[in-house]
Amino acid sequence: MKRGQKAWLVTWDWIGEHAAVEDRIAAILRPRLSRRVIGQIVEHLYAIHSYSPTELAAWSKRPKENPYKAQWDDCHCHCGHNPWLNANYVHDLIIIEDSDTGLETITWVHPPRYRFNQTSGKVEQVRAEIPQLVKRTITGPLSDREVYTGKK
Repeated sequence: MKRGQKAWLVTWDWIGEHAAVEDRIAAILRPRLSRRVIGQIVEHLYAIHSYSPTELAAWSKRPKENPYKAQWDDCHCHCGHNPWLNANYVHDLIIIEDSDTGLETITWVHPPRYRFNQTSGKVEQVRAEIPQLVKRTITGPLSDREVYTGKK
């Protein structure tokens, strides 16, 4: 069995097919980054992918007026509306590339969640581990894509 890595995995989520995102994986970040840094990265990723140039310019001038700030629920960070970004600390992250099909399979496990029971004075598990899987087209660096330069 191949052992995976720990990481902060940033994914897109949505409600309804009208808001679906083609590539669910937004970023894979170092596991030792702080919550503050993760929140900043998630806010920036959401803004870059969701805001118009006018909104980006306004946000760069007045960052405290950002309408979509990163929010934390326990160990989970989210940002945006629909679709929105989620950052989760995961383990056993494994990426397998299949050059024949042009697909990569990404698997990971969300760790279990716990809470303190004030009545019993003990920590109890409230959710088991959740294994996840995404298949996506293998993408290359930006330099492999045609980019409009504005020149004819």
